Amino acid sequence: MNHDAEVFAGTFRDSPLAMAVLDADGRLRDANPALSTLLGRPLGFLVGTALGALAHPDDRDQHRQIVAHVSRGTDERIQAQVRCLHASGDTLWTRMTVARLGDATGSLITYVEDLTEVRRARELVEHHSNYDLLTGLANRTLLLDRLSVALQRSAASTACIFLDLDHFKIINDSLGHEAGDLLLVEIATRLQAAVRPGDIVARLGGDEFVVVLEDMDEESATSTMRALVAAVREPVMIATHEVVPTVSAGVSVGTPRTTAETLVRDADIAMSRAKAAGRDRVEVFSEEYRDDAFVRLSIESELRVALREGQLEVHYQPVVDMDSRQPVAYEALVRWRHPQRGLLLPDSFIEVGEEANLIIPLGEFVLDEACHFIASRPSFSGKVLVNVSTRQIGVPDLTGTVTRALARHGVAPSRLALEITESGMLVATQAALTDLRGIADLGVELLLDDFGTGYSALSSVLRSPVTGLKLAREFTLRLGDRSTGDRISTAVASLVDSLGMHGIIEGVETESQYRQARAQGWKLAQGFLFGRPTPAELIPGALTAPRGADAVATPSTADALGGALPAPRSAVDIDHDDALQATAW
Repeated sequence: MNHDAEVFAGTFRDSPLAMAVLDADGRLRDANPALSTLLGRPLGFLVGTALGALAHPDDRDQHRQIVAHVSRGTDERIQAQVRCLHASGDTLWTRMTVARLGDATGSLITYVEDLTEVRRARELVEHHSNYDLLTGLANRTLLLDRLSVALQRSAASTACIFLDLDHFKIINDSLGHEAGDLLLVEIATRLQAAVRPGDIVARLGGDEFVVVLEDMDEESATSTMRALVAAVREPVMIATHEVVPTVSAGVSVGTPRTTAETLVRDADIAMSRAKAAGRDRVEVFSEEYRDDAFVRLSIESELRVALREGQLEVHYQPVVDMDSRQPVAYEALVRWRHPQRGLLLPDSFIEVGEEANLIIPLGEFVLDEACHFIASRPSFSGKVLVNVSTRQIGVPDLTGTVTRALARHGVAPSRLALEITESGMLVATQAALTDLRGIADLGVELLLDDFGTGYSALSSVLRSPVTGLKLAREFTLRLGDRSTGDRISTAVASLVDSLGMHGIIEGVETESQYRQARAQGWKLAQGFLFGRPTPAELIPGALTAPRGADAVATPSTADALGGALPAPRSAVDIDHDDALQATAW
């Protein structure tokens, strides 16, 4: 063996790169240890074996063609990505280079680089860019891509279903995010099991899912959607708790002009309508829903301007003592003096404010106005009631907001009461309850608003630091029916009295309702019979006094801000000569 041959033999044997010498027919004349290790085959097995026999069955023809082209001299050198088989049966992705060796025998040499890990890493990246990591479902990117293809095939028979879990935040807050993740995985499994194999199921993030159905009209899609909703509703055990999940869902069907983005958006709009209508229901998209969505967007934009430019104002409705029919408190009710649409009631903008995260500055505005109302009427010794949204409680630190508003106007905490809806109290997080207890510790009273409309009324009262409640107006409307309305009114009035709480019956509009409510035990009432919400400047007793930091606290106010407050008491007689001269209830 000459020197060059010895050098080649040594390099061939010791190279970390898998190598083999082939004859003109593609059989291995020699192989190095690196190739033996790569394929999991002993050298004795490899020598004499055709290169194609080591390939994946689907790539064997490609191996043979590469060898034939180089052997005939059609190409001096060919490099290609081909699959080989490991002795274990696993597939190896390789970059194989075949070249002429240049000797008289026409031998070939092949170099084999293992690309398996590189390939797996690339596939993993591609998978992560198209699939949700938690559930394994398609993500938004893949959803829109496949939906676009489906719309090109047949837009009119492609339906999109948008599903959002109801009250999912309660699961996360009460049982933890791990429990929430387990529920999301279970929901994903149920959705996939409820549709056909070719249908697309995607998770957009959070608790939002989308299902795309091809070859379906609106009626069939709606039927399938109801089946999906029923599948989700089956009980599931999460962290030793039985949970009965529900979803709000919307469906939209494509048109020749529909894009993937607009179809998903329309289904989302329909879902939002289902959620707004009470959750656990299905809505089919219509064009008027999109118009409403644009109106809501317009309201959001204009509401930001209203907050900035002072278009909001607060009106006050009296709460009266049932014996004297004189005010012992006022409820602060926000209004929007819109430059084009006139005076707007909260129903037309509060929900938009909550969704747009404007409820915090709006709530601070009402609190500040209410405290100014109290401070500017020293002859009025009653309370002002302010509604707060559940979004104001907990994370935004409502306790701090209330404390600052009271101090800014020099108002005693006992002069303020906050109203929280019963349904809001039910879904209050631990942080929210802690915030409410901090407010109660200040001496500010907490009332449960719209009592009787929630899911678990009595438990809501007992688990929270409330000292009073307001019976929902819908029960007042049923007074005198000698049935459910009267029984509920009498029972709640008795409950209030036995718990030593303050009770207000809302929505009293007629003398008949007033007489019946008084006979049933109610001591405080509110309604149009006693007065409608009125601008502050039209309510007598106001002083012309500086606002905010310039307001001066009286010694008694300063004491109240820093010390313990007396326990709530029932309404007492009022000076009839001055409607604003009332004793704290």
